[in-house]
Amino acid sequence: MPISLTENQIGRFATDGYLILREVFSGSEIQELRDAAAEILSSPTPGTPGVGFDPWTKTPGDEINPNRVTYLNDIFLMHERFDVHMRTSTLTQVFCDLYGPDLNGFQSAAVIKTPQLNNDFHGWHQDAPDYVPLSNYKNGCAITYLHAMGPDTGGTSLVPESHRDGVFERGYETVDGWPVKKRVIVGFEAYEERATAPEFKPGDVLVFDSWLMHRANSNYTDESKVGLINVYQANDCIDLENRNAFGPANLPITRSGNVLSPEESRRMRDEETTERNAVVEEPGAR
Repeated sequence: MPISLTENQIGRFATDGYLILREVFSGSEIQELRDAAAEILSSPTPGTPGVGFDPWTKTPGDEINPNRVTYLNDIFLMHERFDVHMRTSTLTQVFCDLYGPDLNGFQSAAVIKTPQLNNDFHGWHQDAPDYVPLSNYKNGCAITYLHAMGPDTGGTSLVPESHRDGVFERGYETVDGWPVKKRVIVGFEAYEERATAPEFKPGDVLVFDSWLMHRANSNYTDESKVGLINVYQANDCIDLENRNAFGPANLPITRSGNVLSPEESRRMRDEETTERNAVVEEPGAR
């Protein structure tokens, strides 16, 4: 059922840059999501678009993740259960309370911490600067934890209040065996003492501002740990350079606080895209 944030929670989000919502999803809901994850994790092989793999470990994965997948993009297109999750009012109402009643999608993904994975190749970062230039700050992420996750079990570390300090200078470091460079924040040492690594239980949700410093933790257990990522933004938060290549880009999720069906979303996106293109072309018309 929908979660309406209190004024206190909205104020804490503005100050701290994040909220931890406990026991949001029931055990049966989490099991459904785990089953859906296991279904789609059983098939990808290296080279599959939008899928990342653990490049170091050569041993097989576990039951839920036999191919040691580390991330899946656009999961709402891979399984109907993840489309339902992206549209659940349990999540959308939180972001309507934060950003207003008209929400668009931005990203729908799964991050998987494979067994005994040292995750140091994922450095501290802010999401928003690495996404696309946006017209305002109404963009945020929800991570739904399908397993118990913490400091050494695949959870998420973050630096409270760091979103209030703007965009930090980014750097990149090469990591042997990893296909992309590690993102780092220049001068992070000044923030290190403020970092926290909460413990999460299955069904908990972390909601955070896309400008908040955070990083993924290592997983030193013998089982894969799955987190579902859903990023939403206000309808007036514009991708200034039209660079978002994720499937949910500009996809209407709610209007006037009401969740749209997949068919309504696609139709409305097509209509709004046509309108935007007409506005762009109009000045050149004769």
